[in-house]
Amino acid sequence: MLQKYLLCCFLFCSTLAFSQTVKVVGYLPYYRFSWINDIEFERLTHVNIAFANPDANGNLSVESVSITNAVDKAHAAGCEVFISLAGGYLTPQNEANWDNLALPANRPAFIQKIVQYVQDQDLDGVDLDLEWQYVKSWYSPFVLELKAALQAANIPLTVALPGNYRYPQISNAALAAFDWLNMMVYDLRGPWDPSNPGQHSPYDWAEDCIAYWKNQGMAAEKLTLGVPFYGYDFGVSPVESFNYRGIVNQDPANAYLDNTGMKWWNGIPTIQAKTELALAEVSGIMIWEIGQDAFGANSQYSLLRAIDEVVDAATSGTNNLTIKPLRIYPNPVQDRLYLDLGDQQIDFIQIMDMQGRVWQQGAALQQVGDLPPGMYVVEARGEQGVWVGRFVKR
Repeated sequence: MLQKYLLCCFLFCSTLAFSQTVKVVGYLPYYRFSWINDIEFERLTHVNIAFANPDANGNLSVESVSITNAVDKAHAAGCEVFISLAGGYLTPQNEANWDNLALPANRPAFIQKIVQYVQDQDLDGVDLDLEWQYVKSWYSPFVLELKAALQAANIPLTVALPGNYRYPQISNAALAAFDWLNMMVYDLRGPWDPSNPGQHSPYDWAEDCIAYWKNQGMAAEKLTLGVPFYGYDFGVSPVESFNYRGIVNQDPANAYLDNTGMKWWNGIPTIQAKTELALAEVSGIMIWEIGQDAFGANSQYSLLRAIDEVVDAATSGTNNLTIKPLRIYPNPVQDRLYLDLGDQQIDFIQIMDMQGRVWQQGAALQQVGDLPPGMYVVEARGEQGVWVGRFVKR
């Protein structure tokens, strides 16, 4: 009960951007289908199966793999299931097929095959994930015709786009056609730039990306904040990616960190902080990708569970709290903590662990060097209200 209360405090629920159902969108690549019995689909609202591409005649296939079991599993848990088209990498043949099928003369027949595929596979929507060099002059006309056909069949259309870059080929009309945009707020750094190691999905960049797409005219209810369930190891050459499950299997303590040595990822505190940000600023969270989560013996460290705890607290009827967010830095911290309260007058501060034990109380608490490693809650009280945040002590 205490943890649930604390999570409610974290959320500063009175500042939720809107009251509609929070989206938790998880991408599920076909090569993770072996994990569908471990994935807790009930903690998701949408599953995007990745990726379907057309043959030369426009017939869609997910690498010739049956998606039926995955669709049934997700539906049984109450999820809507979308098919995600294209992907970040296309084979030369797939690219040639897209370029030909998107020609004005071929487009109507191809689009009808997309609609038919959704209906035949008992799917609920379409997600478009054409990226970078595959976004060409035909993109916007294709989107507008696809939207019209899908809308006539009552099928939603979403898109995955970079965190803070709009392809110049995307017109205002095409951007407005999407029911929502899944912001890919990861891969700020990676194998393409091995001389620039560091966090590939930092919290402050998430804030910047939300502001960017809002400035592009996207309303809060049409944005989801993408988070990674993977990281990069800059200590090897070439730079390699690794999944969250693997780093936690090496040491469960890594679940509460974002970095060790030359490896960077998003641990539970950062993922929960981003979920809070998403609930306050946009319509929900998007995950690339759910097959990389912690399962089995380490399932208690699941990032999807961590997201669900925050969302559940926000939607459990406690959104009349007058709790305000407290920014804490640095986070994680080793010795000295700083609280960003502006010019607010604070009368009382206390630090508690996640079991509710009080470790410090007073009018000004900053030295935390004696605290054991772990996650803590800070509560600050004054005449203007209550501020709550949390931090990780290394």
